[in-house]
Amino acid sequence: MERETIERLAMDRTLGELDADTTALLDAYLAEHPEMRPWAEGMSRTCERTREAIARKTQTSSTDTQPHKARVYRLRRIPWGAPARWAAVILISLGIGAGVGRQFRPGVSAPRPVLVQAQPTPARAGWERIAGASGDGFWETKAVAMLQPKVYELPRPRAAHAGFWDRYRQSRKERSYE
Repeated sequence: MERETIERLAMDRTLGELDADTTALLDAYLAEHPEMRPWAEGMSRTCERTREAIARKTQTSSTDTQPHKARVYRLRRIPWGAPARWAAVILISLGIGAGVGRQFRPGVSAPRPVLVQAQPTPARAGWERIAGASGDGFWETKAVAMLQPKVYELPRPRAAHAGFWDRYRQSRKERSYE
């Protein structure tokens, strides 16, 4: 037999789980092989000590001895009162300062257009004389065309888009090149 088998049988014999026939066979084997006897006896002693230790730990304790009181550690309370009051004072001061500052800000006036009447310059009068005359020269016609005011038609404003994101969508022309 192997050592593990002998140790298991020795534990079972010590705990009283072997029947009489198996116990007799184990004793006969140990008598024939004395070199196996120390393993069986060592395992029997270990099993017996374990049984005694379990019995001592599980026996009921006497009522004379009271169990030790467990210490309960509680977190120390942080005093938030003083910092909270200071924070409230600072916030209220900032609010009052912003309100008063808004009331006393300097008024910004919108710029008003100033109209100035000016006398016509003599050069302009000379050009008006040239513009009134009929000239056949290219440069005279060009100068007269530059001095005459032209009315340009402004492009019509686009129709308002339906939503916010319509402004950011790509047009068909932009998508066609992708």
